[in-house]
Amino acid sequence: MNDVMDRIKEEAAKLKEGAVKLTHKVIGKTNNVVDQTKVKFAISDINGKIKDEYAKIGEALYKSRVDGTAAPDFSEEFASLDGMHGEIADLNEQLNELKETKLCASCGTYNDKDNEYCSKCGAPLNAAAEEDAAEESAAEEPAEEVNPETEAAPAEEVQ
Repeated sequence: MNDVMDRIKEEAAKLKEGAVKLTHKVIGKTNNVVDQTKVKFAISDINGKIKDEYAKIGEALYKSRVDGTAAPDFSEEFASLDGMHGEIADLNEQLNELKETKLCASCGTYNDKDNEYCSKCGAPLNAAAEEDAAEESAAEEPAEEVNPETEAAPAEEVQ
């Protein structure tokens, strides 16, 4: 009878351990989704500010045209826009890290973490695949032979 109770206790402990692990995994995924949502909201907020800045520039430019005055200097506004676009680029990078995406070295497209090849250009997304592709292309290209008799002499500069 004690053996049966011990096995029940062992199984219950295993189930509890599995439940705890699953709970931690779910919490981790939930936190990741919350972090992604926060970054998306920040991007949306900055995009709204960019639209407001574009509207201010457009309005000032239109008023100068209607009034017949010279267009104002927008260097401060442009610097502000540059900064906001930089912030969005940083936030997009952060978002892609949270999504655990892979960046294609060939075209710069972010791909799903499970992709082996870029969804846009088809380039391999990991080092082993890149090496295989390089080896395949090297094997397909015949070695170029140079015949010294037919090779043209370098052109001389004309003065």
